[in-house]
This record gives sequence, C-alpha cells and structure tokens, in this order.
Amino acid sequence: MQSTVVDFAKDRVIYNITGCTLEELDNKLNLFFTSEGYRLKSSVGETKTYEKGNRVLRILFGAFVKYHKQSVTIKHEGDLFSLMLHKDSTGMSGGLIGMNQVKKEFTRLSEAFRSYFK
Repeated sequence: MQSTVVDFAKDRVIYNITGCTLEELDNKLNLFFTSEGYRLKSSVGETKTYEKGNRVLRILFGAFVKYHKQSVTIKHEGDLFSLMLHKDSTGMSGGLIGMNQVKKEFTRLSEAFRSYFK
C-alpha cells in the first residue's frame, strides 16, 4: 500500500492510495481511527464520519471537554483510491481555546495518518 499527499489545506488533506482493495482500505481506516480514540459515527455512501469526545458536554462546558469530528471520503478509480480527510468540527463551542484544540488535533491526525499509511 502506497500513499502520497496530493493536496492539503487547513481543513482537508487529499491522499492518493494504491496497492490495496477497498476492503483492505476500510479495515486499515477503521484500525487507524480506533487506535487514535475515534469511533465510527456514520457511513453514508463514500463518506465515513468519525467522532472523538462528547458533543453535548463540549457545548455545556466549552474547552474543558474535548470533541473532534473528522470525515473521510473515498473515491475509487481503477487501482487508485483518492481519500480526503476533512475536519468537520470548528471548535466554536469551545471558544478560541476550543478552535485551537481542533486545529492542533487535525494537524496531529493528518501527520499520524500520513505515517500510518506509508
């Protein structure tokens, strides 16, 4: 399995992955997010949404409670998988501290993702 970064922005990173099947990629994604403390919230079509923390407690107690939400969209063309890792939460419910927490978590997660899929 080979992974290359194609495009990146502050809220998304796109990877091209080759050398695997869709089932292997799904299993590897689930293992990665589970090892990072995330759980699968929903899977609709090509998009899977993973969540870490408690949204309600984040709204009530702000930055004192961690909440992160990431989505992964998989496009398939022949032997090439295009995978987009997207930050779904803004952290606004935690104020400026919460927004910074979400930004740091996404940066950390995208780096861990890159090293996991090498």
